[in-house]
Amino acid sequence: MKFLHTADLHLGKIVSGVSMLAEQEYILAQITKIAQEEKVDALILAGDLYDRAVPPADAVRVLNDILVKWNVELGIPIFAISGNHDSAERLSFGSQWYESSKLYMKGKCTADFEAIAFMDAEVWLVPYHEPAIIREVFGDNSIRSFEDAMQAVTKQIRSKWDPSKAQILVGHAFVSGGIPSDSERQLAIGNVDRVSTNCFDGFTYTALGHLHHPHAIRHPKIFYSGSPLKYSFSEVSDKKSVRIVEIEGNSLVSVTERLLTPKHDMRIISGTLAELTENLVEKPDDFFQVNLMDEGALIDPMGKLRQFYPNILHLERKKQQLKESQASFEEVMKKDDLELFGQFFEYVNGTELTDVQKQQLTEVFELARKEDAE
Repeated sequence: MKFLHTADLHLGKIVSGVSMLAEQEYILAQITKIAQEEKVDALILAGDLYDRAVPPADAVRVLNDILVKWNVELGIPIFAISGNHDSAERLSFGSQWYESSKLYMKGKCTADFEAIAFMDAEVWLVPYHEPAIIREVFGDNSIRSFEDAMQAVTKQIRSKWDPSKAQILVGHAFVSGGIPSDSERQLAIGNVDRVSTNCFDGFTYTALGHLHHPHAIRHPKIFYSGSPLKYSFSEVSDKKSVRIVEIEGNSLVSVTERLLTPKHDMRIISGTLAELTENLVEKPDDFFQVNLMDEGALIDPMGKLRQFYPNILHLERKKQQLKESQASFEEVMKKDDLELFGQFFEYVNGTELTDVQKQQLTEVFELARKEDAE
């Protein structure tokens, strides 16, 4: 069997006040083309179909249209779950009758996890869940952490599965050691939201969502697909893709990537205002974070830049960092007033004090000391 694994569509996502819906429709059309070219037997959506629990109407339309395209028009079975951004109740609506066309949508965790028999495999849908949910549905007060919850779920699954078949788990979780990006919603303070890789021991393939980097972890049988689009500038170096997974019997044969090309890429560029407006970079209509290297005040730099780069999402003024930002309290106390002010001046302006400025400041400090002494 061959299937396509993707996740974290985040339909309805807004980045820096700009709707990503047109970009999302564009990338979904690419995923459709890949699914057809690869002649996949099924398609996996591992959570965060929407960007928020109550999505805008246009996002609902886009999801409806793509599910109709994939499942009804192309006849591709779909295995989908809710993520932490989704409303479990909203995605659960209609799930019982969707199954008649092999659209398996699980929004809420229940007490009994049941396998979906598909070709030579059993597919287990495990929606995003917090420990309190599993503690309640399992009636087990010992479940206190995300790790406890996932271990309880997969233990129940192992007690039911057919070991002669390939076992595929579709989940939405933060696996320990995974690399997050700035566009993911933090699930908890610290590392209490992590689950270990041994939660998924024995599964032929674990298809995960939540972390947006396509190579968030390195594991022979546990994979994140990553988001199909870049949703933060921490992802600019990512090459977004979908996973094409092949299984024979109960063995994982191959996991390959099919790269995706966005309508507009997300990039970071740096330079002075003059440099960036006189020498345009390639593809100036991409989404940009601009790091301006100018010193001193600028009048409406965003307005001037948008004449050349219409899709600027973020503008930063880059300043030279304090060379001794990690200095100890004792080291700071050893510095005189001129040194400390010079350090501050360099941080704010990106340049060192001139000899004339140092002389003027010395005179000011001496005058202040005389006034304090009187």
